[in-house]
Amino acid sequence: MTAKFITPIPRPAIAAPDLVRPDWTGGELRDPDMLWLDKNENTDPELAKVVADVIAGLPEDAHNTYPESGPLYRKLANWLGLAPENLLLASGSDGCIRSVFEAFMSPGDTVVHSAPTFAMYFVCSKIYGLNEVCVDYLPSKTGPALDAGRFIAAIADNNPKLVCLPNPDSPTGTVMPSDDLRAIIEAAGEAGAVMLVDEAYHPFLSDTVLPWVNDYLHLVVTRSTGKAWGMAGVRIGYAAANPDLVRQLHKVRPMYETSTLAVCVFDRMLDQVAEMEASVRRLETGKEHFLNAMEGLSLRTLRGAGNFCHVEFGDDAGAVHGALADLVYYRQNFNDPGLAGFSRFSATTKELFQPVIDRIRTVIVKET
Repeated sequence: MTAKFITPIPRPAIAAPDLVRPDWTGGELRDPDMLWLDKNENTDPELAKVVADVIAGLPEDAHNTYPESGPLYRKLANWLGLAPENLLLASGSDGCIRSVFEAFMSPGDTVVHSAPTFAMYFVCSKIYGLNEVCVDYLPSKTGPALDAGRFIAAIADNNPKLVCLPNPDSPTGTVMPSDDLRAIIEAAGEAGAVMLVDEAYHPFLSDTVLPWVNDYLHLVVTRSTGKAWGMAGVRIGYAAANPDLVRQLHKVRPMYETSTLAVCVFDRMLDQVAEMEASVRRLETGKEHFLNAMEGLSLRTLRGAGNFCHVEFGDDAGAVHGALADLVYYRQNFNDPGLAGFSRFSATTKELFQPVIDRIRTVIVKET
């Protein structure tokens, strides 16, 4: 049958040619025999077993019932030292981020954020037809640098409705010092903007502004369970803010924030906080071991504060990439200022990092 009629035209922001998403029909499953250090997931085998045991012990009705999230809200609030009314659950922390955009932003509004940063800030800005003001990281001897003064000036000069800053940021791994971050939050408040601080990598960076949400009524903090908690495949995250702001976010959430499976898994994992924290320590130890080895080969590194780090292989990059091709997935070929020439490796345990170190060493030692 010949196709009839025409494809309807979406709203202008969606029709814009510069809003392009990756091909959802492409891509392949990653090889299970390789080490997955390309997406900042938690690859700690000990925590993976804890999560797998939790999933195996889920109630029989977890797969065929809609979620009742109230108990999880109360349990999570108790752990965080907040009230349930401070919280929003979502399908990953990026679901929380999108809720902030949807609840507060109208076409033509201005958003200020860092660049480079988490890709969904760029995507959401385009989806909602916003005026995007990017404050660029600049190269420095210690890697990408974001000056708090320039960021505050961008807020003062552009009258934004929303200001976004992950801490630590990704892909840079950089951290905004607490005093500077407070100054940025206050500058956003003076501009009348919502301030979104993305803490997806907590507690790899233990510093947090979460206790400030009831003091700064414009502040939203978002967190992931895909990094420290080892639950990237479960897809659940949360946002925290003062109750009046959270009520606005709940107005735009779907009927159910996420799945029953996700709610049940996170509820049970909150009984395993000590295991999560032990996993973070193992991954930090592995990251330190890897970076020390790279620096021992006279390679430039960026340590960062998330569950990832960067290495610059320089003239040996081609040989190193070839040597690692059948061993490990990782991010190559950044083009952003401050990261050009670096490769990014997600943190893993000392034992899992060792074969990667050995393979790199064979190339660098031969070349030298």
